[in-house]
Parts: sequence; C-alpha cells; structure tokens
Amino acid sequence: MSTQLGALVRLAQESWVGCCWDTEFGSYRLNLRGLLSRQAWVAARATRGEESQCWRQAAEWLAVVESDARTAAEYARSALHAVESGDLAVAIQLFDQASALAAKYPVSVGYVACRSLCEALACDASATASTPATAPA
Repeated sequence: MSTQLGALVRLAQESWVGCCWDTEFGSYRLNLRGLLSRQAWVAARATRGEESQCWRQAAEWLAVVESDARTAAEYARSALHAVESGDLAVAIQLFDQASALAAKYPVSVGYVACRSLCEALACDASATASTPATAPA
C-alpha cells in the first residue's frame, strides 16, 4: 500500500504546481489558468497603465500560489519519508499541512486522498500490532 501512496503523492504533486483553474482576476478579468508568475511578469512589462498593474498583481498572486504548491509538495515528500521511517502519525500531520495549503484554492483533493490512505496504513499497522500471536501447537 505504501507504493500506492507514493504514486498518489506524485499525482497530487504533478496536478498542482500553480493556478490550474479558471479565474477572472482583477479589473481585466484575466484567466490565469495554466500561467506561471514569470509569464504574468512578462505581460506586465509588455503592457502599460491599468492593464500593466493588473498583470503585476496577477504575477504576485501567482507567485504565492506556486509557492504554496511547492510547500505542499515538500510536506508530502516529508510525509513519505515519515511513512518509510514508520512514523505514520507525523506523516498524517504533514499530509494535513499539505491539504490545508491546497484548501486555499480550488484544486483537486489529492493531498486529502494521500492523508486518507496514510490513515488506512496507520490503522492496518495498529491492527497488526494489536493482534496476539498464536502459540505453536
């Protein structure tokens, strides 16, 4: 099941790296879906006046989204390391942190699914540890 968790983490990390939803940002109602902050900065420099200001604000906002996505991905990476070390409680907390960042945006629930699978692993480990060994006959 930990192989499945690794695949689920990679999917969550790949599916959210920036703005992956439609927007109507600012006075120009910019759709920033799929744009990176550096691309918005180019547009800000290529335009003038209010439009340039709108693109600048978009670039700053996109940079925050990208940073949150990177941080969530790092939490998930650390959670996988915690799972490999057998510290499932820490892994669950790290997936919670990744999920909290993702919850700020309309992104998929990938990190929530990772947490759920990790919790299932913890339940399985707990059940295995509490099962009494049978004495040989």
